[in-house]
Amino acid sequence: MRQLNYSLIFLIALFYACASSEETTTQESQKKEPEIYVFDDVNKHDTTKVEIPKQAEAKPEEPKPEVKSAPEIKESLTNSTKKFIIQVGVFTTQERAQAFVKENQSKIAYIMKITLRDTDKRFVVRLQPFESKEDAEKVRNNIWQIPSFKDAFIITLE
Repeated sequence: MRQLNYSLIFLIALFYACASSEETTTQESQKKEPEIYVFDDVNKHDTTKVEIPKQAEAKPEEPKPEVKSAPEIKESLTNSTKKFIIQVGVFTTQERAQAFVKENQSKIAYIMKITLRDTDKRFVVRLQPFESKEDAEKVRNNIWQIPSFKDAFIITLE
């Protein structure tokens, strides 16, 4: 009789153990979502408000980076057939793009411009156009050494 009780308890425990592992596997497979990567650096800029520390001396306000729309840039490139632009970041808000430019402009000798991309309403940060692909590649390879610019890439506009 005792063996029957122990066997019955063992079978019930085994049944519940198998049922819970199957349920866990089903729940985990339903939770998977596709990953979407935007160039926002969440660790550094996880807020919409950027606080700038006040300094003892009153300095004149720096002009905010100018935001151009993509058609304006294409119109300014009509002098030659191809231009090569290095894109260094894409942001969901203008404030994040401006914070990126303000934080990183002193690290490179090239002016960064913020552009509103019409297709997806994202703010892209790019360097001024280069005449040759070789010049653009040299600059891109140099700025890759700086962690903030490790995702930079070249765009060709005709």
